[in-house]
Amino acid sequence: MATLDDKLLPVFLRQHWLVTLDDVVSCGGSQQAAFGRIQSGRWANAEHGVYRLIGPTVTWESRLLALILAAGDGAVASHFAAAVLHGLPGFAKGPPEITIPRGQEMRRSDARLHTSTDLDRCRCVLINGIPTTDRERTLLDLARKLGDARLLRSIEAARRAGTTDWSLLISTLARHARRGRPGVARFRRVILANAHRTEITDSDFELLVLAMMAEVGLPAPELHHRVHDGDRFVAEVDLAYPDLRIAIELDGSHHADADVRERDLPRQNDLVLCGWTVLRFSWTRFSSRPEQVMSEIRAAIVAARGQQA
Repeated sequence: MATLDDKLLPVFLRQHWLVTLDDVVSCGGSQQAAFGRIQSGRWANAEHGVYRLIGPTVTWESRLLALILAAGDGAVASHFAAAVLHGLPGFAKGPPEITIPRGQEMRRSDARLHTSTDLDRCRCVLINGIPTTDRERTLLDLARKLGDARLLRSIEAARRAGTTDWSLLISTLARHARRGRPGVARFRRVILANAHRTEITDSDFELLVLAMMAEVGLPAPELHHRVHDGDRFVAEVDLAYPDLRIAIELDGSHHADADVRERDLPRQNDLVLCGWTVLRFSWTRFSSRPEQVMSEIRAAIVAARGQQA
């Protein structure tokens, strides 16, 4: 019959020679059983409710995982620690650094602790058995700490390794963008300054604009809104405020085609004749002057609301 130690061995092996009290209980043991092994010198307390097997070397990874296990559900390695785990160049194994969901309590002087309300917007990945923020969220978190040049070097290292691309980074920016969210402005700035080296799709362009609108506090528009004049279909616009009759058209690379431009002109005129304000922005304009684009959208909203008053 398997003993408690036999049952816990696979757990020790996959968790850097660590087990939690919950692991002990799920294998048929108790807190008293754990205490007895500590008293006998077979185990040691690693963190509150986390035990380390005596013998194997204590590593940076085991210290990091012990902190995560002690923090509880949802805790992940993040920021500089996640950068190390993802193999991004230029990051050393420093103090353990983790993020926990907002509302969980933990205080430590020998570790870097962050709380977050948006961990559900990223994937948790296991790297060497350690729960970690995904690569794109890690880069966004690093944007709070790094300058533009070093952040770009980290992004480029991940792109060269084939582990991320501009579309994934843009999607991450869009999911996390909100007013006052640390790191978002620098992350966006670096993307806008460098993503032109790979063709940006229309959907990526839309996500970048939506992210910045959220960042500056503009109301969220409807995507791909279909405009009708009675029973007649007029157009489908990229972004819209239907109640204000504002259409925002984002001209990606395919708009350089003369046939597309010719098709867009009567479509735009039809929208205007139906009482819509139409704002058009090219990728070049948005990437070089994003703040001005946001100002024009805000001005159109203010003007439309004034007309409704």
